[in-house]
Amino acid sequence: MNLGSLGVDALLDSMAGAELAQFARKIEKLGYSAVWFPEAFGRDPFALAAHLLTVTDKLIVGTAIANVWKREPVAMLSGARTLAEMFPGRFVLGIGISHGPMMTRVGINYAKPLTFMRDYLARLKNAPYGAARPSIEAPIVVAALLPKMLRLVAAEADGTIPTFVTPERTAQIRAELGPDKLICVQQISVLEKDPDKARAAVRGLIGFYLGLPNYLQSFKLMGFDEPDFAGGGSDRIVDAIVAWGDEQAIRDRVAAQYKAGATHVCITPVGVAGAWRGKAEGNATLVERVLEALAPR
Repeated sequence: MNLGSLGVDALLDSMAGAELAQFARKIEKLGYSAVWFPEAFGRDPFALAAHLLTVTDKLIVGTAIANVWKREPVAMLSGARTLAEMFPGRFVLGIGISHGPMMTRVGINYAKPLTFMRDYLARLKNAPYGAARPSIEAPIVVAALLPKMLRLVAAEADGTIPTFVTPERTAQIRAELGPDKLICVQQISVLEKDPDKARAAVRGLIGFYLGLPNYLQSFKLMGFDEPDFAGGGSDRIVDAIVAWGDEQAIRDRVAAQYKAGATHVCITPVGVAGAWRGKAEGNATLVERVLEALAPR
């Protein structure tokens, strides 16, 4: 599985079904190695992944993340192995514990998430599976930001998919996981040289994550404090975790993530005119312009 080149992370639930195949094919044609998408309260991630894999030829598809609270390990394994068998070397199973406030809202008891994930990974490995085994098993990567979850990843998973991390934090994660684990970094990217416009485009997005306890802890771990958390995030926190500027500035940030130890970087393009409102990553035309500008060379 070649995850060395740049990938794309996108909120695909914001697209109509008819747009998905066109979007995936464009990403593949531009030379990106992978497309990643989160699971929220929309499409089933395995059905969506199957569609994306079917309409493309070589594109790797990864869940970032499939929610462990929403399906038993035996069902998660069944979905992952089915895709890994049908599309050898092209599916990555990214799983995570999501966020307490979001799970509580839908009646899920978000209790002891670390213990739950440890038990989940053990059950996932031991779940029965009666169909033909894939020639290449889907790697299992876990959304992990904090030390205890990272230690669990080091012991029991193939890697991690951190979001909103500086290159310095990526280097720390590499040191914690060792040289062989996958580190697939999501890098928020804004193709805009005006500082005020670039920062304004992402403040709604960052403000949303600042309301989630595990991300708040992660930001504190990277040295940010209370003044950085007001008003959708200070300039300091925005500049540290978002790649903005011209094409070269964003490429430099991506290169810094690789130099820090990332195995793979996937960009989340944000369009300035359609500054993030909790549903999509900005105006579709502007997002497309970012993808074209940053296409792997």
